[in-house]
Amino acid sequence: MPYKDAKGKTEWERLHRPQRLARRRELRKIEAAWNEAHPGVPITAGTAANFLLPLAAGGVLATYDPKLAMGAGALTLLVANVYKKDWRWWIAGILILAVGIFFQWIKQGEKK
Repeated sequence: MPYKDAKGKTEWERLHRPQRLARRRELRKIEAAWNEAHPGVPITAGTAANFLLPLAAGGVLATYDPKLAMGAGALTLLVANVYKKDWRWWIAGILILAVGIFFQWIKQGEKK
């Protein structure tokens, strides 16, 4: 709002009411079109625990068997691609894959 005082604010709101209502209608139409184009995809925000738990599990898996961790990371990336998941899935898959490759590299260095 361009005004700091309450009277100026109410005046601005009164003058711009049609534009604000039109913008809200437009946003509702955009959201309805998106929901129609993406059925079954809920718009939810994840927490930090939802993001860090798979990474911790991937790290544990990498210490146990790096090949399994690389497979889990690749599978995560595949699921993220096929089901059009958000960026968190991509980051988790890349990190699990990278940790698996790192532990595999260390394991091969120990064999020599």
